[in-house]
Amino acid sequence: MSTGSSGIIIRMGERLAALLPARGPARGLVWVAFVDSVGTGFFLAGSAVFYTRGIGMAPEQVGIGFAVASIVGFLLTVPLGVLSDRLGARRTLVGMHLWRAAWTAAMPFAVTFPLFLVVGTMQTIGDCGAIPASRSLVSAAAGEERTRVSAYMRSWRNIGFTVGASLTAPLLTADTWTAYASIAFANAVAYLFAAWFVARMKVTTVPRRVEGGVWRVEVPRAVRDLPYLALTVQSALLMMHVSVLSVGLPLWVAGLPGVPAALISVLVVVNTLLAASLQVRFADIGETTAAGRGAFVRSGLALALTCLLVAATRWATGSVVLVVALLLLAVLALTAGEMWEAAGSWTLSYRFAAPDREGEYMSVASLAPILQGVVGSVVLTSGVIAHGATGWVVLAGVFAVLTLTAAPLARWLERSSAVGRAARATAAVAPPGAPALVVPERP
Repeated sequence: MSTGSSGIIIRMGERLAALLPARGPARGLVWVAFVDSVGTGFFLAGSAVFYTRGIGMAPEQVGIGFAVASIVGFLLTVPLGVLSDRLGARRTLVGMHLWRAAWTAAMPFAVTFPLFLVVGTMQTIGDCGAIPASRSLVSAAAGEERTRVSAYMRSWRNIGFTVGASLTAPLLTADTWTAYASIAFANAVAYLFAAWFVARMKVTTVPRRVEGGVWRVEVPRAVRDLPYLALTVQSALLMMHVSVLSVGLPLWVAGLPGVPAALISVLVVVNTLLAASLQVRFADIGETTAAGRGAFVRSGLALALTCLLVAATRWATGSVVLVVALLLLAVLALTAGEMWEAAGSWTLSYRFAAPDREGEYMSVASLAPILQGVVGSVVLTSGVIAHGATGWVVLAGVFAVLTLTAAPLARWLERSSAVGRAARATAAVAPPGAPALVVPERP
């Protein structure tokens, strides 16, 4: 191996090492995220062909199956978060990974539509249960560094998805049931390794206790927490950057005269590389309400700029070079908005979650990407793309409005939190001239 090649490998290793937290439980969580995402990326890259050619489902059946599974997953996400509080986050996450492994391994044998419906729904239930348990475990393992550790995990998920997706091509080329089944089996093995990693982690997660030791059926507190629900909606709307990248930009680029379709892949790669390498820096904002609010404002501004740059390409079609430059700038702005949105969502959702019901609150927070998935694709196809440049300008206005709602939302969250109530109660009973009791911010 040449000296130049060795130097490149060493520099790449150093850069990857910079994306790892210090040794300990937090680093273990990063490896869990990486292994999980390699398997998921491996499966998702070939899933469309797997479902249709591997197990013989019609495209309409695949669509119906996804819709049913998504509805069931949405309805069960919060109950699964409550389960995480009752059993403990680590135990729940191990169980969810084992559940996902079992049903993913069963998918190659789901050769009838009823079986496909059942197996796909069970897979989705495991996915929805793993998210709040994972986020609760991050809080237990990382403490005040939970936003930063979440950023490390997101970076390695991006790397893992890319690695996994790149490994699928040889199996798709083989075009046999065995090759297609191997895609599902490999994903199941990744889930088993993830479960093994979590089971070995030295993190204590104590199940929530109840008075008298008797659990009652009740409406979860997080569902009744209106400010927290509003935070979830705000996050979901800002998360429309996902649909902008995956739906809006590909459809828009495909309709621009003279612009090569290969540019779509370039834009996605640029986004993935930047998000993987810069997410930790963007998340290094602190754990305060002001930090989360500021991240939301910057995210809204960056996403509004993204939409305006895309709209401008309609009037620049006389120059392909100018169109490409505008689209690259748009992806840079979109990636910044994506990373600020993630940082703001992590900071505020952790800060205002009830400590004794963290799994429950994290399950409500994890509804944001599900809501985005339902709303985002419809908004981008029927709203934005259908109305051309005007649609992009209107979407820019929506993101701009979200920058204005960030501050009122933050104040509402503060007023409704336990910290805020304690501070007001102390001020109300303190005698005149008495020193004010300083209530520390929740970490």
